[in-house]
Amino acid sequence: MSLRWKIALAMAAIAVASTIAIGAVSYRSTRQQLLAEVDRSLVDVDRMIAVGQFGREPLPERGPLSGLDARVVDVQGNVLESTFEVDFPLDDEMEATLGRRAATSIETVETDDGDYRIRTVGFQRGAIQVGRSLAETDRVLAGLRVRIILWSLVVGSVAAALGWWVSSAATRSLRRLTAAAEQVERTGRLDVDLGAEPAADDEAGRLTTAFRGMLAALARSKDEQRRLVQDAGHELRTPLTSLTTNLDVLERYPDLTDADRAEIVHDLRAEVGELSTLVEEIVAVASGESSDEPAVELRLDELVAEVVDRYERRTDRSIEFDRRPTTVTAQRGSVQRAVSCLLDNAMKFDPSDAAITVSVGDGAVRVGDRGPGIADGDLSRVFERFYRADVDRTLPGSGLGLSIVDAVARRHGGSAFARNRPGGGAEVGFTLGSWPPPTPTADSHLPLTSV
Repeated sequence: MSLRWKIALAMAAIAVASTIAIGAVSYRSTRQQLLAEVDRSLVDVDRMIAVGQFGREPLPERGPLSGLDARVVDVQGNVLESTFEVDFPLDDEMEATLGRRAATSIETVETDDGDYRIRTVGFQRGAIQVGRSLAETDRVLAGLRVRIILWSLVVGSVAAALGWWVSSAATRSLRRLTAAAEQVERTGRLDVDLGAEPAADDEAGRLTTAFRGMLAALARSKDEQRRLVQDAGHELRTPLTSLTTNLDVLERYPDLTDADRAEIVHDLRAEVGELSTLVEEIVAVASGESSDEPAVELRLDELVAEVVDRYERRTDRSIEFDRRPTTVTAQRGSVQRAVSCLLDNAMKFDPSDAAITVSVGDGAVRVGDRGPGIADGDLSRVFERFYRADVDRTLPGSGLGLSIVDAVARRHGGSAFARNRPGGGAEVGFTLGSWPPPTPTADSHLPLTSV
């Protein structure tokens, strides 16, 4: 059952229940009032007829008593005189009034001619009973019951119609979102139409806005994945082609000299190493944006110091480290990866023996080298995936390292930056948290490209 039907039926049920409840109260109140009027007419008979008169003279005809009937019974309960068209026995309450002056009882009695309201008044030689048929009262109450039932049906129908209209308006956005979700499931397309009407400022409107945002985020993610696959396929093609070529040479020329064979094997190892590095970086980029590593409070300067020590031991390259205590909340592994990428980049582009400079402070990490620097036209693109300047294509690498740095910085609410250093070389780094990135100078650039 759809939500619209549930809301419509719920409103109809509430309306019917409310109408029946009100009708039941009205019915009971009306019944009590009608019975009270009948009882009052029976009590008024005492003023019209003296109690002692009955039993000595014949009872008056029914007409003068305005529809009332009467009978006289003795102390044994025998009927002496009666204008009732039907007979009815005495019950315990009636018998209790026999022979007792001024003792009374009033109650409803069922007879073959319908219900009667009977008032019994005791006197010395028995009791006088005055009664009135409740046929007219029953007809009024029966009509009232019919009207209550009819009004309940009418009110329930109107409530169901209003409920359907209200629920249709309230669930319009939900139906549109459901159709869009089914279309996405059926076609895999994320550019579904959610309608041009502005979202209302209610739960359904906020859900529509959130759904639009979710589809937009999914579309961007899908586009990024497609672009990553395309770029990765392009970059993987070069080392694979080189590997295939060297293997073909080994297969076609089995009589190669040991020196030539050793050179080809060396090239193969180098290509395999570059290919392994490229695959690792592709995996890092593909999974980095959705890393579920918990963020912890850590000393950024101490974390960078660990990476710097490891690089110094592994490369024997001199690194000048300037540090100031800096505490941040970050993903330890991701930040270590970003610092490693910065050091790899600096050592790749600075083959000299000059020391690499690393500084940490104010939530920022800066790595400088004395290489050729970055061309002005490339400053705005160095953080793009797989981007490599023309002068750098002869160097090993995939063009993913700095894009990893940018992704880590953005995931931590910061940004990556790159600029040329006075006297030659480049300085590349990132900021974390709410600290602003370094102010750009005339020869620097702060790219904000999305990864």
